[in-house]
Amino acid sequence: AKLIVYSGLRMASAAAGSAAGSGTINAVQYMQPSPKLSPELLKQSVAYLSSVPSGSVHTLPDLSYDYNALEPVISAETMTLHHTKHHNTYVTNLNVALEKLDAAVSAGDVSTIISLQGALKFNGGGHLNHTLFWENLGPNNADGNLPTPGAPLAAAIDDSFGSFDAM
Repeated sequence: AKLIVYSGLRMASAAAGSAAGSGTINAVQYMQPSPKLSPELLKQSVAYLSSVPSGSVHTLPDLSYDYNALEPVISAETMTLHHTKHHNTYVTNLNVALEKLDAAVSAGDVSTIISLQGALKFNGGGHLNHTLFWENLGPNNADGNLPTPGAPLAAAIDDSFGSFDAM
């Protein structure tokens, strides 16, 4: 068995011809915590490392409304640029970072794995935040009012400003 160290997490993987049977075994045989890691952090690290998508590709989500649906508040040009250029850049860079991570994990290159953390957090977070952003934006509701009359947000606007139009 060879020992692989991932920043405080020590894992031993079986080699071909081990007692487990013939052929190469890629599964982790056992794990033991490093003295520097708490059991909870070890558990989270194992979950993170085992959930890294290998070979999958993130894609730019389609919007459930047209780019011009928010005019005149947000122009179609702004929406198009924000979605197709800005958000798409996060998706593209996340996929690049994940490809590099997959290669680094396969090669056991701990330095590269650690160095990719910033790119994964920044681009993964940007992709996630923008996906939530698009889902929470939307055109007027079915009866043309924004927000829905009687809803808590509408009541708060009415209490503070008198009406939505008076804001």
